[in-house]
Amino acid sequence: MRGAQSAYRLIPLVIISLLLSSAPTSKAFAFTPYRLLVEAIRSPERPASQARDKALNLKLRKAVALASPESTLAVSSYVRGNHAYLVGWVSSDQDREKLEDAAHTVEGLISVAIYLPVKPTGDAAPSRTDELELKAKVVAAIALADRTQRANISVEVLGTHVILVGVVNSASDIQIAGQATRDTSGVSGMTNFLTVPLGRDRKRF
Repeated sequence: MRGAQSAYRLIPLVIISLLLSSAPTSKAFAFTPYRLLVEAIRSPERPASQARDKALNLKLRKAVALASPESTLAVSSYVRGNHAYLVGWVSSDQDREKLEDAAHTVEGLISVAIYLPVKPTGDAAPSRTDELELKAKVVAAIALADRTQRANISVEVLGTHVILVGVVNSASDIQIAGQATRDTSGVSGMTNFLTVPLGRDRKRF
């Protein structure tokens, strides 16, 4: 019996070792399996809920690509707890409407929230380099404010406006992340799409 118990304890370690050893050698992907495992462990959602959200997001990405192929790279999509979020620059109000309408056609989504401003042009056009630098600052600020939640929060930056998307453990975690974002130098505004999981989707510890 003791031998059987030891075998069960070793199985997760073997799986992790296999995932790490089979990962590509590129620095960009070398630790992807480990990162995904850590995110799954840290998430307050049940694994079944996470899997459902990933499947819905694939459908959402397909709908976005069909509705506006030129927006595929400019717009990020997220699904958390069956709620969809579209974030990114669009070329026109009509483009925004097409994307929102397409998202509403995805079966299984409870709601669709968007932050899709028309991208400024000319001298007012945002610098992608500046956006990435501000994103790094916000990510670092959130990590310092609440290290346990970082894996569950996605940060998008459009110009100097920051959008937070993710699932965290409590309303206080939403406030902590929001305050850390607002206090970051260079942030002019914030849209907070962070949520807490419903009872049926929450992990049991």
